[in-house]
Amino acid sequence: MSVIDTRPLAALLATYPKVALGFLPTPAHPLSRLSAKLAAETGRAVDLWIKRDDVTGLASGGNKTRKLEYAIADAIAKGHDTIVSGGGFQSNSARQCAAAAAKYGLKCVLGLHDGYLKNEEYIRGGNVFLEELLGAEVRIYHGCSSADSIRFATEELIAEGRNPYVIPVGASNSLGSLGYAQAALELIETLPASDLPTSVVVAVGSNGTVAGLAAGFAAVGSDIEVVGMSVDESAEATEAGVRALIDDIWALDVPQGTLNLRIADLALGDGYGIPTDGMREALRLLARTEGILLDPVYTGKAFAGLLAELRLGLGLAQSNRILFWHTGGLPGIFPYRAELAL
Repeated sequence: MSVIDTRPLAALLATYPKVALGFLPTPAHPLSRLSAKLAAETGRAVDLWIKRDDVTGLASGGNKTRKLEYAIADAIAKGHDTIVSGGGFQSNSARQCAAAAAKYGLKCVLGLHDGYLKNEEYIRGGNVFLEELLGAEVRIYHGCSSADSIRFATEELIAEGRNPYVIPVGASNSLGSLGYAQAALELIETLPASDLPTSVVVAVGSNGTVAGLAAGFAAVGSDIEVVGMSVDESAEATEAGVRALIDDIWALDVPQGTLNLRIADLALGDGYGIPTDGMREALRLLARTEGILLDPVYTGKAFAGLLAELRLGLGLAQSNRILFWHTGGLPGIFPYRAELAL
């Protein structure tokens, strides 16, 4: 284990204003029953833990809460009256943006677009229902990307004379990613050294969470491996995006260190939001051994990737202790009920 000095990173992060949104620190705890089950199955020792960012407390929780603490503070400081963001119909990020805006008395407009599913629950239920409950205005666009849906909504708001603050997909810019550099500090400072993981596994969609964690661990001299399980693009394309974002994080004067980062895509399947058998099994397995719920788009596929590596004797099978960083997403499970075939 490398020498860990958290002081330079902590001092740098303290210079960036943030608001209070999350119930932090979130719990980290072992998955004892599942570890024993997998050890019996594979014939190798397994020590699995989980970090519960599904219980950050903001409108059903999730990883975007940490990022939005910085984004909302920046919006308020710059005098904006409206938050604009978006994504697919079942965007967890959009739901947390709506909640953060409500908490700080800001208006919220969300540009949403269609995706893999076409059922009514996907279009109007789950996260969309919660966003409207939270007071957000939902604007729907068809046949476009998440970035385009946010851009369209922003252009309309400016034409209407509004002063929108744009939060990108997943709040995954350099400022938002500071939330996960801070989370890396949190893990190190709240767990005894003897309980720290060898590897941290997390879903990768818009890149900000994994980039922040990797940059944070590197900044304090930790050799914890960060393994990003891609749920959107190939490992090569995802890694390029993650490393570009890490460069942007370093440009904020985050102390640079040696990255211990790996991106995998063996659980991606046919693409973003498209169910796989591995994801279905991962949801059932964690629910029925530990009583913890995953989602079908992000955490379900990421956990499926973790299981696949353990069972195949790849990468993570060599780790002494693996911590799965649960990024939330529960409201998005309900539109997938028919697809899950539970």
